[in-house]
Amino acid sequence: MALSWVLGHSGVHGDEIADVVAREGTGRLFVGLQPILGVSRQNIRKKIKYWMDNQHLAMWRVFVSTQRQARNLISGRSSTAKVRTQSRVVTGLLTGHNTMRRHLFLMRLIDSPLCRRCEAQEENSAHVFCECESLVSLRHTYLRSFLLDPENVKV
Repeated sequence: MALSWVLGHSGVHGDEIADVVAREGTGRLFVGLQPILGVSRQNIRKKIKYWMDNQHLAMWRVFVSTQRQARNLISGRSSTAKVRTQSRVVTGLLTGHNTMRRHLFLMRLIDSPLCRRCEAQEENSAHVFCECESLVSLRHTYLRSFLLDPENVKV
Protein backbone atom coordinates (compact mmCIF):
# COMPACT_ATOMS: atom_id res chain seq x y z
CA MET A 1 0.00 0.00 0.00
CA ALA A 2 1.30 3.47 -0.88
CA LEU A 3 0.19 7.00 -0.23
CA SER A 4 0.48 9.37 -3.18
CA TRP A 5 -0.44 12.98 -3.76
CA VAL A 6 -2.69 13.63 -6.74
CA LEU A 7 -3.94 16.85 -8.21
CA GLY A 8 -7.49 17.45 -6.92
CA HIS A 9 -10.44 17.22 -9.31
CA SER A 10 -8.27 15.79 -12.04
CA GLY A 11 -10.30 12.67 -12.85
CA VAL A 12 -8.36 10.22 -10.66
CA HIS A 13 -10.94 7.59 -9.66
CA GLY A 14 -9.98 7.32 -5.95
CA ASP A 15 -9.87 11.12 -5.57
CA GLU A 16 -13.32 11.46 -7.14
CA ILE A 17 -14.72 8.88 -4.67
CA ALA A 18 -13.13 10.78 -1.75
CA ASP A 19 -14.71 14.04 -2.98
CA VAL A 20 -18.18 12.44 -3.18
CA VAL A 21 -17.89 10.96 0.33
CA ALA A 22 -16.66 14.31 1.72
CA ARG A 23 -19.63 16.17 0.14
CA GLU A 24 -22.06 13.64 1.60
CA GLY A 25 -20.47 14.02 5.03
CA THR A 26 -20.92 17.80 5.05
CA GLY A 27 -24.66 17.47 4.55
CA ARG A 28 -25.28 15.21 7.53
CA LEU A 29 -25.78 16.10 11.19
CA PHE A 30 -22.82 15.40 13.45
CA VAL A 31 -23.21 12.45 15.77
CA GLY A 32 -20.69 12.19 18.59
CA LEU A 33 -19.06 14.06 21.42
CA GLN A 34 -19.15 17.85 21.45
CA PRO A 35 -17.55 20.19 20.45
CA ILE A 36 -17.88 19.44 16.76
CA LEU A 37 -14.79 21.46 15.87
CA GLY A 38 -11.70 20.56 17.81
CA VAL A 39 -9.61 23.13 19.64
CA SER A 40 -5.85 22.80 19.50
CA ARG A 41 -3.83 22.33 22.68
CA GLN A 42 -1.75 25.36 21.76
CA ASN A 43 -4.88 27.51 21.63
CA ILE A 44 -6.05 26.19 24.99
CA ARG A 45 -2.62 26.88 26.53
CA LYS A 46 -2.62 30.43 25.13
CA LYS A 47 -6.07 31.09 26.59
CA ILE A 48 -5.07 29.71 30.01
CA LYS A 49 -1.83 31.76 30.00
CA TYR A 50 -3.77 34.90 29.03
CA TRP A 51 -6.25 34.25 31.86
CA MET A 52 -3.42 33.61 34.37
CA ASP A 53 -1.58 36.78 33.31
CA ASN A 54 -4.77 38.80 33.81
CA GLN A 55 -5.35 37.21 37.23
CA HIS A 56 -1.75 37.96 38.23
CA LEU A 57 -2.06 41.58 37.09
CA ALA A 58 -5.33 41.98 39.02
CA MET A 59 -3.71 40.60 42.19
CA TRP A 60 -0.66 42.87 41.71
CA ARG A 61 -2.98 45.89 41.54
CA VAL A 62 -5.04 44.85 44.59
CA PHE A 63 -2.12 44.53 47.03
CA VAL A 64 -1.01 48.15 46.84
CA SER A 65 -0.66 48.65 50.61
CA THR A 66 1.13 45.35 51.26
CA GLN A 67 4.22 43.70 49.83
CA ARG A 68 6.14 46.95 50.13
CA GLN A 69 9.59 45.35 49.88
CA ALA A 70 8.66 43.24 46.86
CA ARG A 71 7.19 46.27 45.10
CA ASN A 72 10.38 48.25 45.74
CA LEU A 73 12.56 45.53 44.22
CA ILE A 74 10.29 44.26 41.45
CA SER A 75 9.45 46.78 38.75
CA GLY A 76 6.22 45.09 37.77
CA ARG A 77 4.74 41.79 36.91
CA SER A 78 6.91 39.42 34.94
CA SER A 79 6.72 35.90 33.66
CA THR A 80 7.07 33.29 36.38
CA ALA A 81 9.88 31.50 34.55
CA LYS A 82 11.90 34.70 34.20
CA VAL A 83 11.50 35.59 37.87
CA ARG A 84 12.35 32.04 38.90
CA THR A 85 15.53 32.06 36.78
CA GLN A 86 16.62 35.45 38.09
CA SER A 87 15.94 34.38 41.68
CA ARG A 88 17.96 31.20 41.20
CA VAL A 89 20.92 33.10 39.73
CA VAL A 90 20.92 35.77 42.45
CA THR A 91 20.52 33.19 45.23
CA GLY A 92 23.37 31.14 43.74
CA LEU A 93 25.63 34.18 43.55
CA LEU A 94 24.92 35.24 47.12
CA THR A 95 25.22 31.78 48.67
CA GLY A 96 28.04 30.44 46.51
CA HIS A 97 25.94 27.45 45.43
CA ASN A 98 26.21 27.99 41.70
CA THR A 99 28.37 27.14 38.73
CA MET A 100 31.33 29.19 39.91
CA ARG A 101 34.54 27.23 39.51
CA ARG A 102 35.31 27.21 43.25
CA HIS A 103 31.95 25.52 43.98
CA LEU A 104 32.45 23.01 41.16
CA PHE A 105 36.00 22.35 42.40
CA LEU A 106 34.76 21.67 45.95
CA MET A 107 32.24 19.22 44.50
CA ARG A 108 35.17 17.55 42.65
CA LEU A 109 33.59 18.18 39.25
CA ILE A 110 36.54 20.16 37.84
CA ASP A 111 40.30 20.20 38.45
CA SER A 112 40.93 23.88 39.18
CA PRO A 113 39.06 26.59 41.12
CA LEU A 114 40.81 29.43 39.25
CA CYS A 115 38.72 32.06 37.51
CA ARG A 116 37.95 31.15 33.91
CA ARG A 117 38.40 34.82 32.90
CA CYS A 118 41.55 36.03 34.67
CA GLU A 119 42.95 32.73 36.02
CA ALA A 120 44.52 34.71 38.89
CA GLN A 121 42.26 33.88 41.87
CA GLU A 122 39.56 31.42 42.85
CA GLU A 123 36.35 32.03 40.95
CA ASN A 124 33.75 32.73 43.62
CA SER A 125 30.99 35.29 44.04
CA ALA A 126 33.17 37.87 45.80
CA HIS A 127 35.79 37.60 43.07
CA VAL A 128 33.22 38.04 40.28
CA PHE A 129 31.40 40.91 41.99
CA CYS A 130 34.40 42.79 43.35
CA GLU A 131 37.82 41.69 42.14
CA CYS A 132 38.06 40.17 38.66
CA GLU A 133 39.62 42.72 36.32
CA SER A 134 38.40 40.81 33.28
CA LEU A 135 34.80 41.49 34.29
CA VAL A 136 35.12 45.25 34.84
CA SER A 137 33.06 46.21 31.77
CA LEU A 138 30.34 43.66 32.56
CA ARG A 139 30.14 44.88 36.16
CA HIS A 140 29.75 48.43 34.91
CA THR A 141 27.07 47.40 32.41
CA TYR A 142 24.96 45.41 34.88
CA LEU A 143 25.84 46.89 38.26
CA ARG A 144 26.74 50.47 37.22
CA SER A 145 30.12 50.30 38.92
CA PHE A 146 33.59 49.30 37.75
CA LEU A 147 34.71 48.32 41.24
CA LEU A 148 32.54 47.13 44.11
CA ASP A 149 33.39 46.87 47.77
CA PRO A 150 32.25 43.59 49.38
CA GLU A 151 30.29 45.69 51.91
CA ASN A 152 28.24 47.18 49.04
CA VAL A 153 27.26 43.73 47.82
CA LYS A 154 25.88 42.53 51.16
CA VAL A 155 22.12 42.15 51.33
